[in-house]
Formats: sequence, structure tokens, C-alpha cells
Amino acid sequence: MDNEVKTVDVNKTAAFLNNNRKYLLGSLIAVVVVLVGIIGFLCISDAVNKKSILSLESLVTSYVDLKNDFTNAEKSSDVDKLLGELTNHAKKYSGYPASSSWSMAANIYKEKNEWDKAEDAWNNAAKKGNKTHLAPIALFNAAVAAEEQGNIENALQYYNRSLTVSDFPDAAHAQFSIGRLQEDKNDKEAALQAYRLVIEKWPNENNWTNLAHSRIVELGL
Repeated sequence: MDNEVKTVDVNKTAAFLNNNRKYLLGSLIAVVVVLVGIIGFLCISDAVNKKSILSLESLVTSYVDLKNDFTNAEKSSDVDKLLGELTNHAKKYSGYPASSSWSMAANIYKEKNEWDKAEDAWNNAAKKGNKTHLAPIALFNAAVAAEEQGNIENALQYYNRSLTVSDFPDAAHAQFSIGRLQEDKNDKEAALQAYRLVIEKWPNENNWTNLAHSRIVELGL
């Protein structure tokens, strides 16, 4: 990258990081709900327990019906009931259905700003769905929840764990987030290493590689 491109983006990057914090932290949070919506298609798989799928479909319907009322005091009893049902379902079953239930519960806690419970739920979603594509998404979101609580070390662990799962579509974002958190810790060398990995491993992810280049320049190299 030539010097002009490197220098032009520095100030813009600082403003971007500040103005788009929610995007940088949690662009995947909403995706979990979309993924859960396709659960019905898993009925064709012999590897999935049909009873767990039928139960989950009912929970998805309840979730969708309440999705605009998670913080509505008048609906609190209904929301609490749904959370109990999601938790019971997640504990009873395994794999994709259980991971989906934990993910829905986590999203509810997120909407209620109960970040500690959201973190636990997403971590459980990752454990239950460790062989599914929901695992890295859940780990990413657990990192977001940890960040919201100011727990940088937990967030770093979750981001790093999300990168150990193959075919994670937002891996470059997770790697950039590691660099951002290392900056928060004032660990310049670790931040630089994280940003260099973004550029090295995901050269076609232009948004994140450009930001990584800019952060490297900002850090003085």
C-alpha cells in the first residue's frame, strides 16, 4: 500500500472506531436470530432429534412473537417464561437445537442489558453447538458481552476461541477486535501482531485489512 493511502486513513480510522463502536463490537448479534429462523429445515436431517426440533420450532415462534417486547414491563412475565423454557430446552438437548435455544436466550438478555447472563448463555451456546456453525458466532457474541462488562481478558479469550473454528465468516472482524483490545491494554506489540494477522490471513476482507493498515500506521509503523 502506498504512503498516500496509509496516511489518509489514519484520522478517519480513529473517528470510525469511535462512531461505530456498536458495529465493531457486535455486528453478529442480530445474525443469530436469523440463523435460528432456518431451524425448521433441519427436520430433513437424520442426525437431529425430531422431538427437539419440534420443541424448538415452538420456542422460535414464541421468541418471534415477543421480540419487540423483551424490555416491556407489561410482558415481563411472558419473557421470563420464555427464558425458562429456552433454558430447559437447551439443557435437555444437544447440538444445533440446544445451541439455538441458548442463543435466543442470550439475545433476550442482551436486549435487557443483562450482559453477564448474555455472556454465560452465548458461552453455553458455543459449547452445545461446538460442531455447528453457530459455535464461532456464539463465541464472538460472548466476547461482545464480556466487553460490555469491561472484562477484556474474557473477551480476548472468546475472540481467540472463535478463530479456532473453521469457516467462520467474520474471522477477520474477530482478529481485528483482538488488536483493538490489545490497544486498550496498552500492549502495542500484541496489537500490531493482531493487526498484521488480519492483513496476512484475510487479504480480501478489505474493510478489516484497511482498518488494520490504518491502526498499524497510527501505532507508529
